[in-house]
Amino acid sequence: MKVKTAHNDLLAEVSGTSLNEMRLQKVLEELHLHQAELEMQNDELRIANEKLELQQLKFSGIYDLAPIGYYILTKEGLVSEVNNAGILLLETGKGNIIGNRLQSFVAPEYRDIYHLFFREMLNSGKKQSRQLKMLSRKGREFYVQMEGIVVVAVRSLPLQCDIAVMDITERVEAEKVLAKTKERLELALEASLSGTWELELDTMKFYLDEFNYQTCAIPGGKFDGRYQTFISLIHPDDRLAVDQQFRIALNNQKSIDLVCRFDNQGGNTRFASIRGHVITEPGHPNRFVGIMMDITAKKELEQEAIRIKHEQQRNIALATIHAEENERSRISEALHDSVSQLLYGIRIKLGTLLDSDNAAEALRGVYKLLDLAVLETRNISFELAPAILNDFGLRATIEEMARRLSTPKMLIKTRLMTLNVRMDLPVESNIFRILQELVNNAMKHSEASLITIEVKKNKHVELTVSDNGKGFETGKPEDITSGSGLSSIKNRLSLYNGCIDINSKPGAGTVVKITLEIKPE
Repeated sequence: MKVKTAHNDLLAEVSGTSLNEMRLQKVLEELHLHQAELEMQNDELRIANEKLELQQLKFSGIYDLAPIGYYILTKEGLVSEVNNAGILLLETGKGNIIGNRLQSFVAPEYRDIYHLFFREMLNSGKKQSRQLKMLSRKGREFYVQMEGIVVVAVRSLPLQCDIAVMDITERVEAEKVLAKTKERLELALEASLSGTWELELDTMKFYLDEFNYQTCAIPGGKFDGRYQTFISLIHPDDRLAVDQQFRIALNNQKSIDLVCRFDNQGGNTRFASIRGHVITEPGHPNRFVGIMMDITAKKELEQEAIRIKHEQQRNIALATIHAEENERSRISEALHDSVSQLLYGIRIKLGTLLDSDNAAEALRGVYKLLDLAVLETRNISFELAPAILNDFGLRATIEEMARRLSTPKMLIKTRLMTLNVRMDLPVESNIFRILQELVNNAMKHSEASLITIEVKKNKHVELTVSDNGKGFETGKPEDITSGSGLSSIKNRLSLYNGCIDINSKPGAGTVVKITLEIKPE
């Protein structure tokens, strides 16, 4: 019995030991399984960490090499990170940026705008955008487009503000230049009485600015923007031609340049100059753009100039006819008073020749009268058209006139300087006629014993005719030149932009000075 009990106890002890071993074995197997799972999880974490590091490297490369400046700010506005482009914008070291407020680099006059931008970014949680002016550490001013948004990466970490800064200085400067150009253009258009117009080729919509409403005489200032309505505003006589020129320019992609008329409701006509060309832009319909200039005043001036020109031509024609009649009368008078009288005396002498006891003496009288007639004829011919002027020039002609007109009671002297080089024949002829008229006036009215003719040529031609006669009261200059003789001189002066100066006093003689602008050929 005891042996049996001992055997049972031994079996129970052996069975208990086996059960513990089995449990231990199971625990060991579970431990191995957990170890394998941990190793697999560790490998996955290692791979994930490597991928994360790779992504971080990629992000770091993109972040640092980006052409736009990136700044990471705390909610207090302090810079906690910046990329290379951001450092270059501020022209300083990274250590001078990190830990400082970004607003310290904003221009003082724009800091209120920056504060508003930063506050709205924090409060709204949405992306904000502003245009600011900033100052680099070296003092360079530049304009930027600043965009920012609040980011919460991890709940346990404080929020951060990601800000992108783009340098738009060139764009802003271009916009300023464009604005100034536009302002100057508007001023130029306003000063030149011009406005702009535009025609959309796909819809044929016609746009006019407000200034052109007046030029086109649009009734009530209302325009429906239709091309045909614009054409209907044009004067009926010009309408078809303008429409044809527009269509030719559109079909051939050519510029347009025309002048037409517009009639308003009051019946007044306005003239307009229309210019334009086709503008082609990729992705946009073609447009016909140009300017319209009100040239009514210009046309009125042109018409007035034409009228004045016709009036001047009429006056010149009348003056020419008057001068021709005066010249004919003078020639008739000269022939009647000199040559005709001499020929009549010769006729009388010849009539008495047969009855004369001394025929030789009578014949000598006839010869003497014939010589006087020839001399008078030569003098008249000289006054009308001196051949010596064409053959020998102005100097010889003036000297010949002085010799012919000098008498024992009245001497004519000449002082001619720098006349060795000849001028054009029409110029010399006009100078001679001026001097001839002045000398004739002195001979007729001055009662002088000495007349002096002076001619000097340099940059201008200076003519002086003086006498020691009785003189006269000059009065007003327009009264002096109102006589027929001096008026002809005045007409010749106008050809050479000349001027005349007359000095005279009773008993002190007269001095007439004339200056002519002779342009070299």
